Amino acid sequence: MPSEHPLDPKALHKLKNFEWLDAHQLGRLASNAVSMRVKRGESVFHEGEASSHVYVLISGVAKLSFLKASERVLVSLVGPGEVFGASSLLPEATRPFRCNAFTDCVVASIKPAVFVDTLLGVPLKRLSQTMEMTVGRWWVMLLRYTNFVGLGLRERLAGALLELAAKFGARDSRGTVLTLKLTHADLAELVGASRQRITEQLIEFERGAMIIREGRRLIIVPEKLYQIAQL
Repeated sequence: MPSEHPLDPKALHKLKNFEWLDAHQLGRLASNAVSMRVKRGESVFHEGEASSHVYVLISGVAKLSFLKASERVLVSLVGPGEVFGASSLLPEATRPFRCNAFTDCVVASIKPAVFVDTLLGVPLKRLSQTMEMTVGRWWVMLLRYTNFVGLGLRERLAGALLELAAKFGARDSRGTVLTLKLTHADLAELVGASRQRITEQLIEFERGAMIIREGRRLIIVPEKLYQIAQL
């Protein structure tokens, strides 16, 4: 189980997504948050749980996934500074996805009422009702699309590599160099496939010049991967 600790206010100050908040807002968020150290593979929350908290990833990498036909499908990767668990801002919502730590993580857990009041200065109920009448049906459509569209391994892996490149990459004359060290087993875990199948697919990507290997470094060629990722 994740271990909980008070959140150091300096942790939020370092996150780019929170640069627009003033010192009072950052201090209030930190004082009302709980910091959780989540080890690789542990869950932050499970699908079907009541949405009771908003989360901020302080460090590490987390992943959102759902189960489809006995296979776990990657929905998104979460990087430092990102806010997730936004279903808690909708009335009587449950978690549509599972969140697991892909690497050792530090996650801040904040009650949605405090989060909304601190950032916007409005009651949570008012925001929830506004979201329900404006984006609520689009949220339902998104969940339906996620569950009904089954992408193949090739498309899932291409999408995962593109997301990794966007969040954990550095531009290079040949493409984007992944700064996050990943094994074939790591990629297999991310997209819900066997390591052998991932190895075979990466070889295909390399032959098609969609990725470039340089020792242990992996260089992504986004322009070519976009063509098969269906994004």
